[in-house]
Amino acid sequence: MKSPILYGLAVCALLFTACGSSKPKYDGPSPVDLLMRDLSKEKSYSIILHDMQMDESKGLYQHKYKVFKDIEKDSVGKVTEWTKTSEIFFAENLDNMGLELASKSEDGKVSKLPSPPGFNNRVNNPKYGEWRSDSHGQSFWHFYGQYAFMSSMMHAMHPTPVIYQHTYHHYSDYRNNPTTRNAPYYGTGASRYGTNSPAGQKANPSFFDRKQQQQQMSSFKQKVASNPARYSRASSNDNGSSARTPRSSSRAGSSSRSRGGSFGK
Repeated sequence: MKSPILYGLAVCALLFTACGSSKPKYDGPSPVDLLMRDLSKEKSYSIILHDMQMDESKGLYQHKYKVFKDIEKDSVGKVTEWTKTSEIFFAENLDNMGLELASKSEDGKVSKLPSPPGFNNRVNNPKYGEWRSDSHGQSFWHFYGQYAFMSSMMHAMHPTPVIYQHTYHHYSDYRNNPTTRNAPYYGTGASRYGTNSPAGQKANPSFFDRKQQQQQMSSFKQKVASNPARYSRASSNDNGSSARTPRSSSRAGSSSRSRGGSFGK
């Protein structure tokens, strides 16, 4: 007969295993962390979430990233191959397609706050450009000639051809607000960003053509929304960027949530 102590320890071990297995693991550094490590010697870079796919039956979660480096020379940007992610990291970024997940400016400032491309380090930075007025008196951001590539990138990944100052002011207020400063920014009004926004669909239209994938991701998103604690990390990222689930990071004005929980509608 087993002793009560050994029996109790065995029960505790089983309970611990069961509880531990109920939550996905965040296995080491994310693919973005690894890209940042590989790009650490670059003068500047931007890492944008370009595409997503999953096969939950196989436990397979994958991203593609669009990487821009040395912005005075690399005028196109390169898309990575499919890269495996952890289930939690995939869940955290369900709403973030088209957003810049990490960046480094020429002055060495590094950011890991999911934001519209260029907003963290380059827009409103006098090194890269200036605010000008259009024929209607609205201020918009103009990149200097040597950074013209940034303008083309903005056009491809933003809902409007130009970035208006009032949009950037909204972003700045969001980043200065203690309750939202570490959360992904999805914009407001006509200037919306993220997976199901006009900017997201403009940046990667092929994502929305994969109907079977849309159904899988919609189901997964509903599961994440119904149990947010399962898909969150207790600790925070570097630079104060908290790991949040898509639901907990959404704010008013965000278009990142899909209607009826489905993608691409």
